[in-house]
Amino acid sequence: MEPSQKTIAQTILSRNTDWRFPDGEGLSQRTLDCRQLCMMEVLKWKGVSRLTPIFLNAFDCESAGMLLRRQEPQLNLGWKLTRYSPSNPEGLFPLIQSIFDHEGYVLLFYKAHEAPFSGYYEKYDIVHWSLLIGCDEQGVDLVDDEGAPAYFNGYIGRVPREVLQDTLGASGFGGAAIIKEDPAYTRSWEEDFRSLVQMSVDNMINREGLKNLASFVQAVETAPLEELTGNLERLEFDIHYYRRLRELWKTAVEKQVVPERCVAPGWVEELLYVCKSWSLVMGVLAKWKRQPQRDYRLKLTDYLNQTLESERGFFRELQRIL
Repeated sequence: MEPSQKTIAQTILSRNTDWRFPDGEGLSQRTLDCRQLCMMEVLKWKGVSRLTPIFLNAFDCESAGMLLRRQEPQLNLGWKLTRYSPSNPEGLFPLIQSIFDHEGYVLLFYKAHEAPFSGYYEKYDIVHWSLLIGCDEQGVDLVDDEGAPAYFNGYIGRVPREVLQDTLGASGFGGAAIIKEDPAYTRSWEEDFRSLVQMSVDNMINREGLKNLASFVQAVETAPLEELTGNLERLEFDIHYYRRLRELWKTAVEKQVVPERCVAPGWVEELLYVCKSWSLVMGVLAKWKRQPQRDYRLKLTDYLNQTLESERGFFRELQRIL
């Protein structure tokens, strides 16, 4: 698969990219995180079709109090991410320029909390990814769904060289990455999918993922009301990130991406319940943020407990296809 004759910038700008809306495969901000969305654009530019199998991941769950986490997503079907980090902030720009000249794009990662060009600046201490589609001595052109308005017009932004270097200097973290396909990869999509199911069952049932989720629900139930209301925005952020993978699996079912021999009514039905349950949780959080003077704890914890039961039912059914 060779890239289009157009540059990646020409390709993206000609499509008026907007990740809020699903593409032909149903992929959007609802199903993919920032890194995956950037990868998606690169893969489309390279002429790769049927992207959902590349992005589908195994389920897992980690929690610490009211923090809800899942592992960093991986790639399937022989695709690999390779990262490069400079030894100092001054080395970032030469690194970016070298990769861009060779590959035609750069996947850029950095701490969003220290990046003034990010909508997450001084808000969330997370690793964020942008797609670099242009580079010169003065700065870089980025595609990002959370760009700060001072630097971005919609999804396209321009960040000066010194701002980018200062971001890396402030955090001591960041770098560039590319994705490559292993031409020797021979496993079928059904083999990869069954591995994802096995890992999901191991992670959630055998390695206490469901217990970690239950601990998270309990932490929300027992937290002082003032602490809970002070963390609504972060809870919304964490839960939205956590539920994305469930939405991606649902999309894979709807678009008939799941291998036919792995589809079973039991787990598919339970997956729909899981997605609906998490949507109800998100709805309560959004309402509570709009009406902070109200107390929605009982409704929130009721929906969270319903969601926990839905998750247990889903993984019981998913285990049956092994």
